[in-house]
Amino acid sequence: MKVELPDPGKNAGKAVKRKQPEKSAGSYSFSDCAEKILLHFSGNAPMHYRDITNKALELGWLKTEGLTPEASMYAQILTEIQRREKQGKIPRFEKLGNGMVGLTIWKSTGLERHIDSFNDKQRKVLMERMMQLNPQDFEELITTLLSKMGFSEVSRTPYGGDGGVDVRGIMTVQAKRWKANVQSPVVQQLRGSLGTDERGLIVTTSNFSKGARDEATRTSSHTPIDLIDGDQLVSLLVEYNLGVKKNRYQLLELTPSFFSDEEEI
Repeated sequence: MKVELPDPGKNAGKAVKRKQPEKSAGSYSFSDCAEKILLHFSGNAPMHYRDITNKALELGWLKTEGLTPEASMYAQILTEIQRREKQGKIPRFEKLGNGMVGLTIWKSTGLERHIDSFNDKQRKVLMERMMQLNPQDFEELITTLLSKMGFSEVSRTPYGGDGGVDVRGIMTVQAKRWKANVQSPVVQQLRGSLGTDERGLIVTTSNFSKGARDEATRTSSHTPIDLIDGDQLVSLLVEYNLGVKKNRYQLLELTPSFFSDEEEI
């Protein structure tokens, strides 16, 4: 299979790997900071994203060199809400208007918890169905997913005899329908097969050992390898409606800010 990376200008935001914000010792991502602040310092009441950011900076939980950490905080909270909704999950955060943010666990209803539990079971079934696919069909599923994510000119190479490389192009991909965790030698093997200016991706139904993750993130004179584990793979299938569909039932919730004269930030 040949895969070309999406045009950054045309498919902004459609990266294969969901890159996590950098986390240094004693610090957390923007969204994790927001959750911790709301849990420990809000008194179970919504807070403005600026106050959340200022408290996280004051405690040293948030490390950033950006000039507008408040904007980054709010943008990441909103992005996470949208992503989790697309993945059929209940978001951690609730957007309340006028820049106010709360946690959904504060007002989660029995129905919402039932829906979340049902969707979790469906994700497990989706994983079971993937595990039952033969290797060729699994590679075809990954090819379809990459196409949905914005990759162009995706095609399959003949199965077998490819030295373990299942997808080749600017992005070289290995698809592992495994139960056992992927170990560091797999990452090393893929990196050794890469040509000039190529990047690597390993997709697995299982997970990655610590050694594999450490190997994948080595950057000094090494090409980094992107990783998608089983949980991330299922979330991507749900997000792009592959093997699942979202039904027509939606919960309605009033938005008080709609009737307010104040403009939402």
